[in-house]
Amino acid sequence: MIEKKSFLTTVDVFLTKSRKVLVNIVTAFFLLLITIFIISFLYSIFAKEEKINTIDKILYFEPSGVVVDTAISGTDPIMLLTNNIDVDQHEESKLLEILNSAASDENLKAVYIDVSGLSMYWSSAFAIAKAVKQIKDSGKPVISYAENYGNVSYFISSQANKVFVNTNLGVVELSGFSRKREYYKDLYENIKLNYHVFIAGDFKTGPEPYTRNSMSENDKISWSAFIDPIWKEMTQMIETSRDLEEGHIQKYGDNFYELMVNTPDMPELALENNLVDGIMTWQEIKKYMISNYGDEDSSDEWPEGISSYEYYNFIQDNKEKNKSKNTIAVINVEGTITGTESALGIAGSKTIASNINKAKDDKNVKAIVLRVNSPGGIVWPSEIITNALDDFKETGRPIIASMGGIAASGGVWVTTVADEIWAQETTLTGSIGVYGLVPTIENLYEFVGIQVDGISQTKSGEWDPRMPMPEYVTKAIQSRVDNTYKKFVTKVAENRDMDFKDILAIAAGRIWSGVTAQEKGLVDKIGNLDDAITSAAEIAKLEDYKSVVYKKSLDPFDVFIAELITNIGINFSIDSRFLNFKNIILKYENLTEPNKNLNLIYYCFLCEIK
Repeated sequence: MIEKKSFLTTVDVFLTKSRKVLVNIVTAFFLLLITIFIISFLYSIFAKEEKINTIDKILYFEPSGVVVDTAISGTDPIMLLTNNIDVDQHEESKLLEILNSAASDENLKAVYIDVSGLSMYWSSAFAIAKAVKQIKDSGKPVISYAENYGNVSYFISSQANKVFVNTNLGVVELSGFSRKREYYKDLYENIKLNYHVFIAGDFKTGPEPYTRNSMSENDKISWSAFIDPIWKEMTQMIETSRDLEEGHIQKYGDNFYELMVNTPDMPELALENNLVDGIMTWQEIKKYMISNYGDEDSSDEWPEGISSYEYYNFIQDNKEKNKSKNTIAVINVEGTITGTESALGIAGSKTIASNINKAKDDKNVKAIVLRVNSPGGIVWPSEIITNALDDFKETGRPIIASMGGIAASGGVWVTTVADEIWAQETTLTGSIGVYGLVPTIENLYEFVGIQVDGISQTKSGEWDPRMPMPEYVTKAIQSRVDNTYKKFVTKVAENRDMDFKDILAIAAGRIWSGVTAQEKGLVDKIGNLDDAITSAAEIAKLEDYKSVVYKKSLDPFDVFIAELITNIGINFSIDSRFLNFKNIILKYENLTEPNKNLNLIYYCFLCEIK
């Protein structure tokens, strides 16, 4: 007699076999990927490289992605899988070295640029634009081509000898700078989320999206004072390079939509306004390059050239090796300051403090250049960084601060230890102020009919974020914020050898350009990172030296997996709009979870200084 299997037994057998098959497939897939990775790695080591030269070649300068001070690699694999952070990163120093070397390289025929896919701070844009102009001034032709141009890409490209735009897309948008934010006051009222805001500094406008439906006058004044002179300088450089009359760019931006009505064909509109020298398809620009810079061997291919990073490697290979033991440690504070490890867009105090301590323990390190590109962040991680810098300074070695595109609020806080502060002309700095945010949800609970009650052994334990905030809590938090602000102003005053009241007069959350900050005494000198490194060497009295960028120590396994994920293009990206709502939901969860009130207060009001 044959035993009849039950339905559940059959399903169980099927699922077991399916699971085994799936596991085998996944295992085989990953083994294949690992094998490919190992083969590629071994090939890169043992493959014989062809000798690179630049004789009669075109430099193709076409970086796409984001300009940073230091590229972050070896990112947490989980972050790579779930976020859009696999963007190409280009270190500003490398891009400038490529362009500056091209200006003096007599072997290069010409330079072809397309920076339409490049995102950066304005300080980087000005530096790159001036480097392009230097190539043109050297007598070497620079040709720019792009599908379309925005403010930054056109500004850089305008310094070329010839500017061409695509026939089909061909937009040249010069709308100027803008400062736009989303304001959530009505949203939070609708969802019964109540934000309590604590501010020290009349121009500390960071919390405004939580409390307003529009931009405040103070915020308008601050940002106008910063962006107006930058826009003026940029338009002047464009007009000079393109031989346009003064005010032409402003007029074009003001009347852009009216001009579009008369000339709806965007490439023609750009040509009519002398913003470009010609309109071309991809095939036509290729023919143009072949006709002007090709040779007898050129057919349908682009003229023989060298890519940006091939050229960079060529430069490095032909450099005289620096054998000096005297080291200037360049330590980056790039991104929002947090208490975590550093990642793309995050200046993690754990990573930065660790790098500072490594520099302190290395006797060959004679000085630190703190490169800051940060809008600020949380107070206590900023203080962790300054504490580590204080320890280094006690060894008698100098610290020089170099401000990049932005060094505001917490970005200023970490420079207070420096012996000398450098900024670039267009650096956004200042914003010396403090704010705190504490959300409560008593309105939501009242709306849905939930009551919160209980007992507490102390008065300080009576309040809960699910309940209205008592006056004694409000006063306490504001007092803490005011105290942090006082410490902030005091730090700056002591570092700058200025009176407390003088710093207080220019603080209040106001933002300044690097030039204005120097006029007001917040900055010592105007210059780039190289200038700061040179100054550090002079202060340390070094006759010979080398600069070394200290980077995050990477876990080898994380590096391997991250590279694997990046190379095979796996990404489960999450829409940023969803993340905004996810953060709101998390606020609810944090507020409703028992015994979270103290942690919440600690996190929220100690403080966002950005």
